[in-house]
This record gives sequence, C-alpha cells and structure tokens, in this order.
Amino acid sequence: MMKLNLISAVFMIVASSQAWATDGDFNTVDYALKKGWKLEWSDEFNGKDVDESKWGWEQNCWGGGNNELQCYTDRHKNSFLRDGKLVIRAYKETFRGLADVEESGRKEKRTLPYTSARMRTKNKGDWTFGRIDVRAKLPAGQGLWPAIWMLPTDSKYGIWAASGEVDILEMVSQAPEDPNKEVHATLHYGRTWPNNVYSGSTYEFKETDPTKEFHTYSLEWADGEMRWYINDHHWVTQYASGWWTQVPDENGDLYNVEGNAPFNERFHLLINLAVGGTWPGEPDASTKFPAEMEVDFVRVYSCPGAEASLRKCATKNRRAERNFGTQPPQIIKYDPNFINADVVDVFTDAAIPPYALGTYAAGGSIETLLVDAGDRGKVTQLNFKTDQGVAYWQSLKGHDFTPFQFVEFDLRKLADPRASGDIIIKVDCGYPCGSGEYKLKDAPTKDWKSYRIPLSALVGNAGSSLDLKNVNTPLVVSPEFGNQNGVVLQVDNIRMVR
Repeated sequence: MMKLNLISAVFMIVASSQAWATDGDFNTVDYALKKGWKLEWSDEFNGKDVDESKWGWEQNCWGGGNNELQCYTDRHKNSFLRDGKLVIRAYKETFRGLADVEESGRKEKRTLPYTSARMRTKNKGDWTFGRIDVRAKLPAGQGLWPAIWMLPTDSKYGIWAASGEVDILEMVSQAPEDPNKEVHATLHYGRTWPNNVYSGSTYEFKETDPTKEFHTYSLEWADGEMRWYINDHHWVTQYASGWWTQVPDENGDLYNVEGNAPFNERFHLLINLAVGGTWPGEPDASTKFPAEMEVDFVRVYSCPGAEASLRKCATKNRRAERNFGTQPPQIIKYDPNFINADVVDVFTDAAIPPYALGTYAAGGSIETLLVDAGDRGKVTQLNFKTDQGVAYWQSLKGHDFTPFQFVEFDLRKLADPRASGDIIIKVDCGYPCGSGEYKLKDAPTKDWKSYRIPLSALVGNAGSSLDLKNVNTPLVVSPEFGNQNGVVLQVDNIRMVR
C-alpha cells in the first residue's frame, strides 16, 4: 500500500486471466480443510457490528505516506456490516483530524476532502506463515485505491520498509467501463525509507470483473516463499532469493540480515479504501461517491506439521509467473573517525560514504546524473520532472556536527523555465527534525556560485528544529515546492566545515 520508493526495482508481470477466474462462491473452508489446512482465525461478518476483538481502526488525516486525500475514521458510516459483509465506504466530504499516525505522538491537525476507513488486526490477529483468504468486491473509479495487505506488528528490522510489507491485492484507478481490469501483488523490503525497494506483479482480468463480482484473493506465506492466488489459482510467486533486508549495526555500518528477513516475523492484516494519492491520482468528475469496498470473509489458516514450509498443504501451479525480485546493493564500509576531520566531504566527484544521494518526488520524478563539468570533474545534475520533490545527501545514522560552523556547496541552475521562484536548501536530523526551508534567493542561471551558510543561521531559521548533535542529511536541495518542473540544477563540492 505504501509507495514511497526511491531506489526501487519493479518487475511487472502481466498474467492472462483464464476461465478459472470466476469465484462461483466456492466453499473455501471445505476446500482448505481437504488440503490439510487448519483454520486459525476468521471473520465471516455475520454479526450486527464489526467485532472489535478482531479489528481496530486507524484514525488520521496523514495521507498514508502517499499524499492520499482521505481522512480515516472509526465512524459507523465509513465501515459497517451489511447482509453478512463488511462495507468500507468512502465519502466526498470535508473532514479534519490528526495529521499523523497515532504512534507518532504528534498532535497537528489537517483537513482533507474525503473520508474512508482503514481497518487492521494488529495485536488482535498477528501471524507468521500460513494462508490468508479474503473474499472481496472492489470499487471502480478514478482515484479509488482499495487494498488488502499486511504490515509487520513488531518492526524488528526498523521502520518502513526495512521490516517489510506484503500487498495481497491492490487495485488502482480502474475505469468502470474497462473490460480488462488489473490488480497488483507486491512486496516492499530493503532498507528504511527512502532507501527501500519493491517488486510487484500485475494480473489482468479478461473474463470477469472484480468490481462487479466477488473474488477470493489469497496469499500462501511460507518461510522463504510467497505465493499469490485468485479463486485458489496460483498465479505468481516470489522467493527469498529476490528479497533482502539491510540494517545498520551499532557503528552505523550496514549488514545483510540472514534468515529470509524481513518476511520471517509476525505480520497483521489491513483492509482499506484510499482516495487519491501519488499512484492513483485525484478523483475526477466521473468518480462516483460514496464508493464501497465489500468483504465477505477473512480466513487465516496454518498447516499442521509444516507450519513454516507449508509443504503438506500447498497448492502450486508450475506455470505460475515467477517474480525474481531484486538483489541487495553492495555495502560500503566507512571510517567512523571521519567526523573528527576539520572538513567532512559529502560530495566531490561522487557521494562520499557514509553519504549517498537520494531523491523523493510526490508524483513525477527527479532524474539524477553524474556529469562531467570540465575542470570541476564530476558534478551531480538534478532534472526536476515534478513539482513536489527534493534531492538530498544522507547517511544511515546521525552524527554530531556541533563543533562545525558551516555547510558549503557550489550550485548553478543549468535551466530554469519559471518566471520566478527561489532555490531551497535544508539540513536535516531525521524527520521531523530539520532546519526548515532556507532560501537561496540569488542562485544564478548558467554560472556557478559558492555558498557558505552558517549552521547557526539554520538553527535559528524560522520553523527550525535542527539538532546539530544528530545530523544525518547535510544537504537537501530543491526549487520551491509547487513550482519545480523543468528546473535543472547542478551541485558540487558539498562539505561541512569546522
């Protein structure tokens, strides 16, 4: 469900639907028991109200990390039972609520133009390995994003996505009249955001419509293997050879976690209907509200005697697509004494470990190039193909820069089609800690200019919470938000100076 991915490799495998892709309301319990599965947890939604011993609600207007447009509520109008089914209903209505997830402890509020529900089984239904069946009917419409997915309960390997995410099903902005609708199955893993990756596959319905009929979406989660099913037909597989987790040790050095991490710890289930965001885009005049996602049942099984391998119970299709995932990047070690120098170089002809270049774009992209600039050698070029993006040089952990006085860098605008607009820089110490936006009002076009900005000015900047004892990002740079497209920047000689 979460799509903040900067260093990502995506394998999109489109599988053709066959006649088997009709639900037929088959009895999955009978089928599973015949295969040897043991029912461990279920909700048939046959009561009068949602069973709060099994489900909780997220309540926030955070936007899910994807600039989504809904506030999630626990109101009955957004999630309720009807005719033996769970209904998650999204409304077009203004709502004001907490801007951050409850776990953050932050109390800021935000107003958004839609409401919906995101329900989860966290600490009420948490599992490691097994089979999950969810029978659902999905809403069509531009900007609608229904999802059935899983997150780690304990986040043993760190914040998203180092501890993993499993998307059993996502459907994004499917036009009601489109006869060949698509759903997606994805794994998220790697390092903590923004250095996470994902690998996903796409299934195309050709003979049925998941917005008009119920289908059963399933995951068989074994130790080292993930298999996705639609109406009990195995359509795609990913193996642990194509996922990985890298986390820092106490010295800040990365290492590869062994043992099929991160998908070897307990996860919980989430069901939600998002509206808008970076991936689906905004709803338009054709999107009908209220929009509904219906869930007939959720069933979770174990495989007795083969709880981790599932080998006694699994159904495998040798013709199922294989998603090969990604491979971990090379781990570069660095001297922990680098911080004791009078000058800490962050970028000269390349990013210098422990610092690496990263980007974030909420829609669109930022193209990064290492280009030859004559006597200067190599410089970083940033081509902004977005209106909401930043580039940054970041370490995996923060360092104490209190003895330092300046951040220095050279910058020029190679192209700037805007009629007006400043260049923004920041120094960060791990979200939400940072200097706030510091404007370079005189950044020239075509010509290089060297900047020497006192760290004291950044600490005293309006809105700053900069902690010089824990700086992990010596430089963030971007054109002003909302007015970036077409700007091309070049940056060189980034350093911290005592």
